[in-house]
Amino acid sequence: MYKAFTSARQIVIASAAAVALVLSSSAMAGKEGKVVPGKPGPLNIVEIALNVNSTLNEFDYLLGAILCLGPLDDNPVVDLLSGTDKYTLFAPTDAAFEALQGALGITTPSPEKTCAVDEIFGDGTLFTVLAYHVTDGRRFSNSVFNAKSNKEIDMLAGGYITTTPALSIIDGVPQVIGLVPPLFNINASNGVIHVIDTVMLPFNPF
Repeated sequence: MYKAFTSARQIVIASAAAVALVLSSSAMAGKEGKVVPGKPGPLNIVEIALNVNSTLNEFDYLLGAILCLGPLDDNPVVDLLSGTDKYTLFAPTDAAFEALQGALGITTPSPEKTCAVDEIFGDGTLFTVLAYHVTDGRRFSNSVFNAKSNKEIDMLAGGYITTTPALSIIDGVPQVIGLVPPLFNINASNGVIHVIDTVMLPFNPF
């Protein structure tokens, strides 16, 4: 049974146009079409995640997983990502969580069933998995990825992910994870969000 690595520790908008405004203001196109950091918006990481979800219905499962740890007003992940310290969040899509639940033998996936991670692997595991999606600092793609070689990024859960020049990520399983365009380099007031297509894991549960 897996033991947690450490005990490291959503403002609704009306339309997709508003989300597009948030995303377009989060990054600017530089020379040769590369994405470079833009000016931070007024919303923190949690508020942006709620905004995107309210319009695109993309983070139901991520929010469901976070709610496994407690209500929004008393939740360690929400507290962490809505504060003033700077963090970078790699946010998995709903399809990513559905795939994880399927791999764990859950035949009818739903947002709240991610709570079963603790039942299967022990208390604290889900928190560790969520913390494995967060790293210190405001890290845009040009900081996360090295153009010429692999790069190790330390995560709050302990352990690290490996990024590649091909803009993919390798986790502890190892799985190969990709960014979801154009939902990366989303610039929050307290950090950056990159949307990814797989739930990253610091250990191999399979």
